[in-house]
Amino acid sequence: MIQVKNYQEDRHSCLSIGGAESKTNQAYGLRQAVMPVLLFVLISFLLIGCHKPDTFTTGDGFVSPLTEADITYAELAQQYNAAIEPLTQLWSRTDIEIEWIEVDEDGKRTSRSESGNGKFIMRSHFYGPTRSSPTETAMTVEKLGKIYLWAGSNRDHYYLFDRVDSDNKTLYIGGYAEAVLQDQPKPFPLPIHPNTVPVLLGLEPLVKSQVPWEVEPTIDGYRDQYLLSMPDRGLRMLIDPKTFRPTRVDLTDSNGFSVLTAKLSGRLEVEADQALASPPLICDKAELYVAGYESRFTLDFQSATTSGRKIKDQMFDLDALKKALKPDRLVDLDQP
Repeated sequence: MIQVKNYQEDRHSCLSIGGAESKTNQAYGLRQAVMPVLLFVLISFLLIGCHKPDTFTTGDGFVSPLTEADITYAELAQQYNAAIEPLTQLWSRTDIEIEWIEVDEDGKRTSRSESGNGKFIMRSHFYGPTRSSPTETAMTVEKLGKIYLWAGSNRDHYYLFDRVDSDNKTLYIGGYAEAVLQDQPKPFPLPIHPNTVPVLLGLEPLVKSQVPWEVEPTIDGYRDQYLLSMPDRGLRMLIDPKTFRPTRVDLTDSNGFSVLTAKLSGRLEVEADQALASPPLICDKAELYVAGYESRFTLDFQSATTSGRKIKDQMFDLDALKKALKPDRLVDLDQP
């Protein structure tokens, strides 16, 4: 059983759970079809009344001084993107635990948790900062070979197959275009959208330095790592200077407060389907959570490969998934 830590001391925002959490999901999970992956919608309206200083803290709440970095953004982005270039697709086995607050159609709030074995799968169609379609994802919670949860996203939709109640298997589904153009009438049930997970795992490339920034990215030294802050993209990262892989990723609002956070630890070599000088790396463990709350994903990666033989079109085909997972009812998140 995965032990779940309490992250309440890592208070980077004044968000209140429920409505604010559902709007967090909207802001960070729903616009990849119409914007570059890292051009996140800023959600400063969630933080009205917050007056805490914009400090970068570790999970235990300690703040260390920043030092001058020995690298430019262009150099950092080049090294970072080179490290993930072989990872345009990924199939992995995981142990997974999810805790979240579910709000039903009548507004009733229920604490839920699920854990088990699972898979995390992703496939990118264009490598680079100008990717024109979202990264496709699939993430499962399984027990004894039975799928209890299947969360995923493709080029047009994001969705969750909730099969915990075998007599009331439910498919939640929303579309990117509708969610971008209007407030989402119903919140996504899970705390983090599946199409946001690749960003939080450090599997999306950094944009090139030639883009016209309103606020230039900054790089500082922080506890022997690089601290990259990109206000224009709502992104802040701690990056290991040896591997150029992130150890922490924060999605931030316009005031610099963390809204979604990933703490990434360990190194797992990925079996690559091409000859490389050294295998690509992902983390051993990822703890993804909404800042200040108990809603979170915990992923322990057991093995991973980039082999295309493992990754099938049906894993991202909503019609094929409906036939295989057989939901009893559908909840359209874009309809009142």
